[in-house]
Amino acid sequence: LLPLLFFFLLFCLFFLTKNKKKKTGAGSGSMNQPDRYARFVLPDEISKVDLELEQNNKNAATYTIRLEDHTLGNLLRQQLHEDESVIFAGYRIPHPLDPVMLVRIQTTDAKTPQQAMHDAVNELKQEVAYLMESLQQQCPRSPTHMPPQDPFGTAAYAGVPGHAAGAGYASGAYVPPSAAGYGDGYAGASGYGGF
Repeated sequence: LLPLLFFFLLFCLFFLTKNKKKKTGAGSGSMNQPDRYARFVLPDEISKVDLELEQNNKNAATYTIRLEDHTLGNLLRQQLHEDESVIFAGYRIPHPLDPVMLVRIQTTDAKTPQQAMHDAVNELKQEVAYLMESLQQQCPRSPTHMPPQDPFGTAAYAGVPGHAAGAGYASGAYVPPSAAGYGDGYAGASGYGGF
């Protein structure tokens, strides 16, 4: 009986190890997900943007844009809506796991869909350039305008409500909101936190 039990256990171990499938998932050390660069880099044989003109309507087209999401879709849609020659502009992402966006444009006879898309992209480029210029003027990158390099140090927050003079968080000198000099919170005339 003992030898028979021994062979049965060996057979079970052999069967279980042979038919054991590779474990995948978060705990296995390998993830079932695409490579990180695949979200940004297209293979050479695939184009970023494709255009499909509608056969029955010369003023309608659908753009297929790869590796983009709702950020660009909303920007394009909104910019196209500002054009008076655009009758319809909308986008959709057919499936959240497939990084493909479809942008459909229908125009009047004043412009073709290609012209409307070209104008919208150029206007968005101008708006982004203006935003960058305004941001750089408002927040210049110079040593006098940079944030403190030592947020937990001794000199950076001296005199700021909520911080003890000459000490930072690292030394344990944090002043709680209920302490004197912190401000009156929401009720204070100077605003939240005494600022």
